[in-house]
Amino acid sequence: MSEEHSSLSATPVMVFVALLMTILVMRGPITCVGAVADEIISVLDISYPAYGFLSALPIACFGLFCAAAPAVSQRYGLVATLLMSLGLVFVGAAARLIPFYSTMLLSTGLIGVGIAVLNVLMPVLLRDYFPKNIPLVMGVFTGFIGFSGSIGAYFSVPLLNSFHSLIGPLGLWVVMGGLALLCWLGVPKRKKISISGGVFEWALLKKPLTWAVIFVMGMQSLTIYTTVAWLPTILNTLGFEPSTAGLGSAVFLLVSAPASILTAAFIKLVRSERAAALIMTASFATGIVLWLSGGALSFVGCVLAGIPQGITFSMAMILMAQKTNNLSELLVISSLAQGIGYVLAGLGPFICGLLYQGDGQWWSVVFFMLGAVALWGVSAWYAFGERKLFD
Repeated sequence: MSEEHSSLSATPVMVFVALLMTILVMRGPITCVGAVADEIISVLDISYPAYGFLSALPIACFGLFCAAAPAVSQRYGLVATLLMSLGLVFVGAAARLIPFYSTMLLSTGLIGVGIAVLNVLMPVLLRDYFPKNIPLVMGVFTGFIGFSGSIGAYFSVPLLNSFHSLIGPLGLWVVMGGLALLCWLGVPKRKKISISGGVFEWALLKKPLTWAVIFVMGMQSLTIYTTVAWLPTILNTLGFEPSTAGLGSAVFLLVSAPASILTAAFIKLVRSERAAALIMTASFATGIVLWLSGGALSFVGCVLAGIPQGITFSMAMILMAQKTNNLSELLVISSLAQGIGYVLAGLGPFICGLLYQGDGQWWSVVFFMLGAVALWGVSAWYAFGERKLFD
């Protein structure tokens, strides 16, 4: 395996800003949809399952297209691949302003493909730029991803009210995507990282450890995307105003950001990743049940579920870094775990739409999510340890 690097002539500040702006468009274009779900359903004249399919589409793309990241990045380099992916997000966000369901599906798919590749590349880039403190860096990375999601959830309803159309909440991400591209284009000489030797091995799928890593990634993805797709609607049916319901989703995502950043400190406090996994599983399950309590308890549930959402994502990133020996192996396991994991996660919003349409009750949705949280906890308990995937 070989890793070749050329020197970075751009200032660290410019690189940091470019990385930050990239991270900020990796969740917001998706989470903005859940807060204005009723408006989307009305404008596009679609059913709940059709909306569930629309909200699940980008997550499915995460799974189906992240496998392309290793091949494309080996041919063009990581940063060039990142720029192409950002371009897809920008074009998709712009095309999503056309109010037809077919166009919305196509443009949402483009956004999903772009973010799918970014999901794989960013942990590799961050490990390369900041190799000495991986847990902290991955925590900051996932924290800003949570912040991106909270921006999408919180500002969607105010922008919808201000513009009186979906142009407000959806157009924000055209601007953000354009700014992210400009930040990278403004770096005088970008760091070129080419990686060879990262080859998928079918034997990996025969290892229980591989599937544990996949479920750690997949179940935390399922819970977050199911939550951002349906939590505002759940709170609406409990009597909350649309803006307040959107705030609930924003709280869920916002508290996940500092939790992600503090993941390394939390693991140190409880002395092991396994103990952290058990505590987070219990907190998440309690929060999900409290959503249906109504009043202030629903928002307590948003906090109790949001904190572990941030930590479980950070733990998934840390786990993939711990189980590999170099960037090439990380690229392989990142694409594999995210590929299969996001395919599983993409089923979540769609299944919940079917469950709610079937009986008109949210308890079936809650029990479905509790099962996903339990599977995450069991998988995390098994996965953390001294074993490596490629040894």
